[in-house]
Amino acid sequence: MMKKSKGICAALLLTALSLPMAACAADVPAAPASSAGVTDTAAQTAAAGQQGAAVQPTKEDRNAALAAHIEALSNGDSTHYEVFVAYPLENREYVYQSAPMRSASMIKVFILATAMERVKAGTLALDQTLTLHSSDKVGGAGVIAGYASGTELSLDTVMRFMITESDNTATNMMIDLLGMDAINAYIQQHGYHDTSLQRKMMDSAAVAAGRDNYTSAADLGHFFVTLYNRCCVSPELDDVMLGYLAGQTDTECFPAAMPGVMIAHKTGELGGLYDDGGIIYQEGRPFIMVGMTEHYSGRGTAIRTLQAMLRAAAEE
Repeated sequence: MMKKSKGICAALLLTALSLPMAACAADVPAAPASSAGVTDTAAQTAAAGQQGAAVQPTKEDRNAALAAHIEALSNGDSTHYEVFVAYPLENREYVYQSAPMRSASMIKVFILATAMERVKAGTLALDQTLTLHSSDKVGGAGVIAGYASGTELSLDTVMRFMITESDNTATNMMIDLLGMDAINAYIQQHGYHDTSLQRKMMDSAAVAAGRDNYTSAADLGHFFVTLYNRCCVSPELDDVMLGYLAGQTDTECFPAAMPGVMIAHKTGELGGLYDDGGIIYQEGRPFIMVGMTEHYSGRGTAIRTLQAMLRAAAEE
């Protein structure tokens, strides 16, 4: 994985958060009926300018063009792709083949939101401390497993590592703190019906027993739309979550495809899959995109295809 500095430009984040946002309504908008669905509540765009001027493309036109790009890229190899794209300033979204898939580390955004709800309620605090025990330590991604047992870490630090480093030990500490049932209750109460947490990180015995974690491109996409609008938990705590996501150290996929553009995102990876998803603060036209893969033909191929899909979404 390519890494970037943990130092995030606060001014850039504040600029991104100053973009127009929708008023908070329902947590999760209704999913489109088809795999290439469109949410379009505005009237068709009128003919521009004077007589003879070109007619501006409608949302349906733009989604059809995007669908053609995404489907052509998806059909280019045997990898199974699922994609969600939303343009909050245009009230437009596009969904391709969304269904429950292995979540890998993408499930961690829902764990984060559950914890932030507790912070909002006052039952947790960002500055409270958690003690790292030897039994907490697991392999895979992360840095906390290298700390001495008995180390005390703030809740803020544990959650930040869970997102920026995709730290598996930090994630398991959060699952123990919150409870798996409570996390799943948050997920269902907020309408993420393709998503479930069935095991801790690096629990190979659970996987062998048929228990895994699942989510979908649409569930993740709607989560990021809600977070973009700062309607997820509270504006203040949503800003904290956006700061974690903007500090993501895995920059191999989306950030490498759009260098210089701020992206608040989460990645996930397991054998046979690579995922990336989040908010792309493209100047003048921010958008949300989630790309998920399964049974990829090759890791590099999957990443390059997701990058091409991202660039197509940026243009359409």
